[in-house]
Amino acid sequence: MRRVRLRWDRSGLEGIEEFRQLMDKVESYEILAHLKLGADGIEHLAEIKPHSGVLDDVMQISTFDLIEVHEKDEEKGTFLASVNLTHTLPMMVLDLEKIHLHPPYGLDPEGLELNFTGRSDSMKRLIELLKLMMPWDSISIQPVKADGPRLWKDLLTERQVEVLRFAIDNGYYSEERKVSVKDLAEGMGMARSTMGGHLKLIENIIMGKVADDLG
Repeated sequence: MRRVRLRWDRSGLEGIEEFRQLMDKVESYEILAHLKLGADGIEHLAEIKPHSGVLDDVMQISTFDLIEVHEKDEEKGTFLASVNLTHTLPMMVLDLEKIHLHPPYGLDPEGLELNFTGRSDSMKRLIELLKLMMPWDSISIQPVKADGPRLWKDLLTERQVEVLRFAIDNGYYSEERKVSVKDLAEGMGMARSTMGGHLKLIENIIMGKVADDLG
């Protein structure tokens, strides 16, 4: 298993049409959680800060389909929304076997950073693909230990570990389960859809590792 962190400066993304379009529309676009991954796109929860203050401007980009606006922060000028993304690059990346793209990630005023975890052979194919289609400005590759408590801290982000511990401590995974996703979301001060997205991705990562170990 390997963890790869890739970073692109904002200036380096100007030559990629889809990113140039997005940068023209937003100051930042952060994907907080994956809600659904499939052939029809990447349905996700995003915090979006449009330059114009109007979310409709962003949705003029053909690869972004707005599903629902959950809330708007008037002070920060951001929207929390569910969006379906059909951009070719992330669809190709997520189609690679045994690759996990870890939220949160996205475009910020400095550029773009993505964190992946996956099997060594899959990560090699990922790096070859991105080197050809979207050369990065910096890369960090780290091995994921095969066992011990450090394994899960390598596979999961700090936020995912925090969410998982909260869910376990509150009995979400107990046999009688007396707490709902909505209860967990309220306890952590986040939207229900965000909590659901976190739990789904955490479960996918853990079960993927179990499947790898079983062979």
